[in-house]
Amino acid sequence: MLKRINFELFKKLDKNWKFENVIVLIFIVFGILGWQFNYLIGAIPSIILSIFLMVVTNKFKYVIPTVLVLLFSYNQGYEAQTFPFDIVITVAIYVVFVAIFAIIHFKKEKLNNIKGIIGFSILAIGFIIPIFWADLITEEYKIFYVMYFSWLLYLILYIILCINIEKDSFRIISFSFSYLAILITYELAVTLIRWHYDNLEESILSFWSYIGWGLCNEAGIMLCFIMPFTFYELYKSQNSILSILSSFKLLFVVLGIFLTTSRGSYIFGGIEFLSLFIFLLVSKSKEKLFKIALLCFPIMIGFLLFVKLYADDNFILMIKNQVFEKNFEWNGRDTEIWEPGFKSWTESPRNIIFGSGIVSFIGKRDVYNEIQETFLVYHSTILEILVSAGLIGAVGLVIHFIEKYQTLLKKEKSLFIIFFIGYLLVDLYGLVDNTYGMYYYMVPLCLVMAIISNTDNFEIYPTKDSNSLF
Repeated sequence: MLKRINFELFKKLDKNWKFENVIVLIFIVFGILGWQFNYLIGAIPSIILSIFLMVVTNKFKYVIPTVLVLLFSYNQGYEAQTFPFDIVITVAIYVVFVAIFAIIHFKKEKLNNIKGIIGFSILAIGFIIPIFWADLITEEYKIFYVMYFSWLLYLILYIILCINIEKDSFRIISFSFSYLAILITYELAVTLIRWHYDNLEESILSFWSYIGWGLCNEAGIMLCFIMPFTFYELYKSQNSILSILSSFKLLFVVLGIFLTTSRGSYIFGGIEFLSLFIFLLVSKSKEKLFKIALLCFPIMIGFLLFVKLYADDNFILMIKNQVFEKNFEWNGRDTEIWEPGFKSWTESPRNIIFGSGIVSFIGKRDVYNEIQETFLVYHSTILEILVSAGLIGAVGLVIHFIEKYQTLLKKEKSLFIIFFIGYLLVDLYGLVDNTYGMYYYMVPLCLVMAIISNTDNFEIYPTKDSNSLF
């Protein structure tokens, strides 16, 4: 069978941005089908397509869209007492293949690609140490022991990516994240429509959605994470068709953030969009005025459409009264989450230095539309690290941030500015919500850091090859 495959043809296609663009879109379609109907419907075809492309092109980069689909098409919540066989077994099978592929293609000189792991390493050690005095985990919750090794797993993932990822992988990761906005926004929209159908008398702005792999605010965090990729594609686009395609993806980012009805997503996403918009205004991007018009037009149309649908209500007041119902209050974070977390961290000198562990409190929480027993997550990067790994973890986090931003400093100016804005706003968002330590954020972050640190060419559309879409 393999003898009949034209390997040279696929290797030639592999160098073409149009091929990568279409392939990533196919992966996202699989993700939509999997989330809509059954996780395996999307996961299995994604894995098969990924394996095929990796074999015929000898390229590791096709892991990227597959990983994102496997992460973000999961349509069921996680429970402490239920083992998620469908996702774990599926991902495990894929991991085995990826490991075999990595071993076959391993070259000693690739070890030089491993950069920026000091912070990751300290955090990995810091999170493991408190397992020796973890006394909350009973037989019923023994699966929580895995959480103590979460940063070690992120470290291993990051090293594997650094060793194996090709230097021409930035384009496919850019396409993968920009199209991921369509998948996440689709999930938010369908969930909201289902809810609104059963609650016709209520405004869509009063709804908090649960989309399986995460909550609406977590979807908002990821859309803020995605935004720089769509802006960078728009900045780099060479003609009107490509600019329209990029702004179309960006429209999904903005729409998705709106559908989260999350105050944090509105605030930090809004600041991020405005900052990137200002950069585009002062930049020397080709066809700049057309791109600016593209950004303004769909947002204005969307605003007018919403006002038309809710003609009897003041749009601004609706957002103020429903999304910002509690103004800028902490919504219980300060008394129910931050105070217990700070108390746990300062309970003893041992906890101050080493932390009390990632599982420091188990209780009933309202997650995925029902009350479940789970461990407390502290909705703050700093507090989460201090409680989980103490001052040792805090040192690791500081070093990690230095390594993360320092990597950007060495890259081209436009990439540095756009992704610095993205990094900064999401990191600020993480001060009041769940980012660092959460799998849906850490896996994409490992992907981005590994590729940016090992890539020097960040062109997406070669000038000579971008006069038409197909």
